[in-house]
Amino acid sequence: MVKEKPKPRVMILGTFHMRQTPDLEGVDLHSISNLEKQNEIKAVLMAIQKFNPTKIAVEVVKENQDALNEEYHQFLQGELALEVNEVHQFGFRAAAELHHENVYAIDWMGDGSNHGLGSVFEWARTEKPELYKQLNEYYRPKLEFPEEENIFKLIQMCNAPGRIKLDHEMYLAIGRLQKGTEYIGMDWLSWWYQRNLTIYSNIAEITKESCDRTLLIIGSAHVHLLTQFLKESGLYEVVAANEYIYE
Repeated sequence: MVKEKPKPRVMILGTFHMRQTPDLEGVDLHSISNLEKQNEIKAVLMAIQKFNPTKIAVEVVKENQDALNEEYHQFLQGELALEVNEVHQFGFRAAAELHHENVYAIDWMGDGSNHGLGSVFEWARTEKPELYKQLNEYYRPKLEFPEEENIFKLIQMCNAPGRIKLDHEMYLAIGRLQKGTEYIGMDWLSWWYQRNLTIYSNIAEITKESCDRTLLIIGSAHVHLLTQFLKESGLYEVVAANEYIYE
């Protein structure tokens, strides 16, 4: 019997956004320079390094690949002060400690939807008040991050299976926002699926060899779909981040 060739491995580290963004979920960290916050970040870095990634991909649009690595090389040379965001604090720092030459931009934010998520919620406020209430009073409170929480514990929250499932469930609820043949929610949700399928394609482009161990650092709302796409391709072994993010 021919032994099956090992599959490349991908670990998706779901994160929160360290600055407020148009996304539904984020934590506004004004400063992470104090010793306590630095130790919390180091705990995350130590955990993900146990996966021993050979490549690190981050939530930056692919068109900015060259600019991303220019920044990364400036950081390696001591010429860049890291900003308060997950790309710099987790991506750059992990890549540097593992002596990686580059990091990889895999995001896509192209056209495809006539409605942003904010405008979808505004439409729902008046046109679908019951579903709007469910989104705001059931889902969003369960998915909010405590502002003063330990960064390591926030990352644990981001990668908890129950939260990942609930996040995706909320997005499917958004897909039910419609009036007659006006599919407002589905218009946005189709774009969301297109974005994640494009991210999947970009991950596949850099993860081809059986020895590849790609770490993707990305907002936790992406984890469900990207895990599904990678597993169902039959090409990858997907490693759950919560196997490494523990006390």
